[in-house]
Amino acid sequence: MKRIILAGALAVAAALAAAQTAQAKGYISAIRVCGRSGCATADAPRSAKWRFGMDMYSDARPAVAPPPILPYYRLRIAPRYEMAADTFYIPAANAICADGGCTRVRKGLSPALSAAAAGVDAFTPHIRSVTVDDKPRADLQAYAVLFNEQRAASPPNAVWKSRAHPIEVRFTRLTPWSLGGVSWMAYYPRYGVLTRDGVWFHAGDTVDRLVLGRRATTGDGWPIAAAAVVAVAAAAGAGTRLRRPRAT
Repeated sequence: MKRIILAGALAVAAALAAAQTAQAKGYISAIRVCGRSGCATADAPRSAKWRFGMDMYSDARPAVAPPPILPYYRLRIAPRYEMAADTFYIPAANAICADGGCTRVRKGLSPALSAAAAGVDAFTPHIRSVTVDDKPRADLQAYAVLFNEQRAASPPNAVWKSRAHPIEVRFTRLTPWSLGGVSWMAYYPRYGVLTRDGVWFHAGDTVDRLVLGRRATTGDGWPIAAAAVVAVAAAAGAGTRLRRPRAT
């Protein structure tokens, strides 16, 4: 009987300790919005900061899809131990992104973050290098389209047996799209999809041409450059016919 009572007391104590720990997590005293020109403190209500902290540790947070490449800020949290992961704020998407994914900024916090960001110059993401199938590519900024595609439903399991093209994109600095310094993804042309961080995205004709190195085509399948040559030649021929002297 004593063992049962002791076990019950230990269980209650453990539950109370866990509850206190959970309450301690998410206690944030300050949020700093930092960009190229410095940092500004977000003047948010204490309840909004507490809710933000809890969101970052909770699976019930209002998750959103990863935003396209946009100007962004880094968030610095006080005390530091409350948010160990790199955390970013993307105003145009009203999103906060960290290792656990992206979260919609709640109404209670949004005005304060926006006001703080208004006085600081944002970081602009720049792609430093791109490799496709382990081969370097040029025209780096064109590959920003890889991050601008819309989310897609998961393709059938057969996708894993189809040909994939691994893609590695590195930015000039740490960004919401390159946590850890690099973004890895794969393109599956048979299904017209990209996968990145476990999320599927549509991949349109632009992505297909970039990744596979195909030229853009006209509606009938001719390369645009070839169509232009034919058009110029036709115009030249017409001009020649117009200048041809009449037979006497």
